[in-house]
Amino acid sequence: MPIFKRAPRPKQSSLLAGLRGWLAAGLGLLALTAGGYAYLRGVFEAQPEYAIANAPDLSDPRFTLSVEGLTSAESTTGRMVGFWQSVDEIYAARNAAIRQATSLIQFETYFMTPGRRADEFAEALIERAGAGTTVQLLLDHYGTAQMPDDYWQRLTAAGIEVRFLRPPDWRSPLKYNSRLHRKLLMIDGRQVLIGGAGVSDYWDGTEFDHDTAPWAEFEVAYEGEVVTLLQGKFLKHWAYSGGDLDLAQEISPVQTEGEVPLYITSGTSSLSESSIRLLVQLSALAARDRLWIASPYFVPDGNIAQALIRARENGAEVRVLTMSNATDKKFVHLASRELYGNLLRADVEICEYQPSMMHAKLILVDEAWVSTGSANLDPRSAFHNDELNISGRYPALAQNLEQFFIGAIADSQCLTYAEWQNRPLFDQLAGRVVLLFKNLL
Repeated sequence: MPIFKRAPRPKQSSLLAGLRGWLAAGLGLLALTAGGYAYLRGVFEAQPEYAIANAPDLSDPRFTLSVEGLTSAESTTGRMVGFWQSVDEIYAARNAAIRQATSLIQFETYFMTPGRRADEFAEALIERAGAGTTVQLLLDHYGTAQMPDDYWQRLTAAGIEVRFLRPPDWRSPLKYNSRLHRKLLMIDGRQVLIGGAGVSDYWDGTEFDHDTAPWAEFEVAYEGEVVTLLQGKFLKHWAYSGGDLDLAQEISPVQTEGEVPLYITSGTSSLSESSIRLLVQLSALAARDRLWIASPYFVPDGNIAQALIRARENGAEVRVLTMSNATDKKFVHLASRELYGNLLRADVEICEYQPSMMHAKLILVDEAWVSTGSANLDPRSAFHNDELNISGRYPALAQNLEQFFIGAIADSQCLTYAEWQNRPLFDQLAGRVVLLFKNLL
C-alpha cells in the first residue's frame, strides 16, 4: 500500500519572520511618507526669532498705523449691534438673523457635524431659499467631512448654493492642510455675525463625557461698512472654489454710518509669515494695564511667548484663558502645557476652563482695545489656516468681553509654577513628543 507523505508545512518561525518583515517594511514606508509630508510642509523649518522694541502704546497714533502696516490689516468702520455669550443665545441669534433675510445669505464656516444644530440650520436656510432669498454656503471640506451627502443634497435641492474650499486634489495634495477656519454669517449685506462656533451639537456640551456644561463661546454682530468689506473677502474664496460672481447682487451698497474704526487682519496660509502672529505681538507689547487672552489651542511660539513676558515686565496684568482636560484635542492640550513653564515663572497667569471646552478667541488690551475672530494662538492659525480677526478700540465691546472673561475665569483652575512642575510624567513625555509636530496640530 503506497504511503503518501504530506508536503512539509512552513515552519511557524518562518511565517512570523515574514510577517514581521512585511510589517517593518509597512511601518518604514509609513514613517517615510509622514516624514516627507512633514518636510514638504516646512515642519522642520527654523522659524525666525526677532524682537520688537519700543512698541507704541494705545494712546499713540502710531499704534493703529503699525497694526495696518505690520499685519496687512484693512481699516474700515462699523458698530456692534449684538453680543451673545451662551451657546443657546448664539444659535438662536443666527437662526433669527437667517429668518429675517430678504435677499441674500452668505455663510462661511470650518466645522459642522450631524445633529440638532445642523438640522435647525438647514430648516432656516431652506425656508428662506423657498421665499426667494439667495443662499451661498462656503465650507471647509475637512471640517465638514462628517456631514452626510444627503444633507448637502437636501440643501441644493432647495436652491441653495453649496461650495467647498480646497477639497482633496491629487494634483496638489498639500493644499488640503490649509483650512478655511473663518466663521461668518452675512445677512442682506447689512449685518455680519462673527465668532468661533461651528454648526454642531458639540457646543452644547453633550458629545463628550468630560463636558458638564455647554462650551465657553461668544459671538458678535456688526453693521456698517465692515460688512461690505467682509462680503468681498467671502466672494474671493467663493471664486476660488469655482463659484460665479454677480457683484451687482452680491456686493451690497456701502454703509457709511459705522461709528468705530475697525481693522481686519486675515490669515496668510504661509509657512513662515504670519499677520495673525504680528497682531498678537503688537497687541501684547502695547499693553500697560492688562492683557487678557482667550485661546483654546494655546501653543505660543517663542516670539509670542516673549511678547507676553514683555507685557508683564511692562507692568500689565497678563492672563491667559485656555482649555483643560475637557477638550476635543487631548494631545494639543498636553503640548500646550509643556510651554507653560517660562510664562508661569514670569508671573503670567494661565487658567484652564473646567466645565467643558473653552473655545472662545479674544484679546483684550488695557481699557478698550479688543481683537476677536477665528484665530487661535497656535501654529495652525498662524501659518496654515485662513483666519480673520476684527480689532479696534471699542469700549462697549470691551465691557462685554470683560464680563465673559471674568465669568469663565471663575470656572477655571489657574495653575501655579509648582503645580505645573508636578504634572504627571506621562503627560510631560507625551507633550514633548507632540510638540515635535506642533506645526501640524
